[in-house]
Amino acid sequence: MISQSEVVDLIKADLPDARVDILDKTGMSDHFIIRVVSPSFEGINLLDRHRRVMKSLEPAMQTGRLHAAEIQTAVS
Repeated sequence: MISQSEVVDLIKADLPDARVDILDKTGMSDHFIIRVVSPSFEGINLLDRHRRVMKSLEPAMQTGRLHAAEIQTAVS
């Protein structure tokens, strides 16, 4: 399990200008819907945006603290 604030910290370490909104999808603190809005996404296609967010979450995914993340991204 991972706290929502830890998820935000992981993402903001890579995307410090991002606004991150999180919804715990199951109530078990391991499946989240994560919306990341960042000006850094300007000119980056949707798949690469998602890859960037998933790379930020990789440490938590590898240890099993985060099981699944539904990612939504936007520039603004």
